[in-house]
Amino acid sequence: MKRRWTEQEITTWYDAQPWITGFNFYPSTCINQTETWQEFDHKRVTDDIGKELSLAASLGYNNLRTLFPFELWRVQPDIFFRHVEEFLSQCATFGISVMPVLFDDCCVPKSLYQPMEFGKQPEPVPGYFGGSPVTCFEATEKVGYNPTDDEGMAEIVKEYITQLAAHFGQDERILLWNVWNEAGNSNRGSKSLPMIRNVFCWLREADVSQPLTAEVFASMPSCPFPDEYLRDPRIESEIELAMLELSDITSFHYYGDYLHMRLFIRRLRAYGRPLICDEWLHRPMGSFIQTHLPLLKKERVGSYMFGFVNGKTQFNEVWEYLKGRPSMDTRLWMHDIFRSDFSPYDPEEIALIRQCNADLKTENGL
Repeated sequence: MKRRWTEQEITTWYDAQPWITGFNFYPSTCINQTETWQEFDHKRVTDDIGKELSLAASLGYNNLRTLFPFELWRVQPDIFFRHVEEFLSQCATFGISVMPVLFDDCCVPKSLYQPMEFGKQPEPVPGYFGGSPVTCFEATEKVGYNPTDDEGMAEIVKEYITQLAAHFGQDERILLWNVWNEAGNSNRGSKSLPMIRNVFCWLREADVSQPLTAEVFASMPSCPFPDEYLRDPRIESEIELAMLELSDITSFHYYGDYLHMRLFIRRLRAYGRPLICDEWLHRPMGSFIQTHLPLLKKERVGSYMFGFVNGKTQFNEVWEYLKGRPSMDTRLWMHDIFRSDFSPYDPEEIALIRQCNADLKTENGL
């Protein structure tokens, strides 16, 4: 569609879908995007992905959210498109569609930025979220670096979007496009806003068939999350208001407790569009499968919990700034629901996921 979908159009589209139930996918045997998407050891990674997708299908998930590697496209476009095609085909085999993330403001300062280096990747450092002490979840005033910041990037990004739309803009395996992850995070303010507007425009000029979204995350001025975020989620920043204005469907992140999740959903309903929560599940902060998944299903808010099978990225570890806080039990796993051997972190969670995901097509009259 060459323009933003109207409220009626996006509501009609959303109502025709089964309840969207999914997760943020990072293969447990890969420590970073390079290891996931590069040519080196590709068969092993593909086999590992297949095992995890099979596990996801057994729980009734119908979608996943994952980052497409813009930087791989820049240096090896043929490999990029071949591997994305293989991945989408794998997902489709298990009845799982995809919400690709195209760019990301959750990032480290330029002094810590590490471009893709192909080949064998480092092993995780025990005890750190992400598998490394180098993380964007730090109490810092430095501004995170995004490769789209560099001079002359507009034409490169436009070419990427044009090629992506030509390959996948009518592909039913892609449910919708997540244009930008957490715009404004990492002390970036509105730095990405001009490029974000461009990407939305270029996708619409290409007439992609899927809706577009870029989420809000409660006016968090930077990482780490301020305490106000947990008590009173709200939308106030310029860039988040712009995401609401640009998006066909309203998406959001929220890692707080049940009562404040309800409050946030109620506030976002005022924007008149269907809702998708594309990041949640943070046990130390009170975001639990047992409370939040039934709420999201009841409200018919699309659901993507964070993580799936625990592995090299060590998403069970809390962010560094949370360690030692007396207000939360950081012994609890932060994200993920399975251990690396596919045994559940908490069998009660798995039983509830199966229950919530059961008979989705029947429930929606499809």
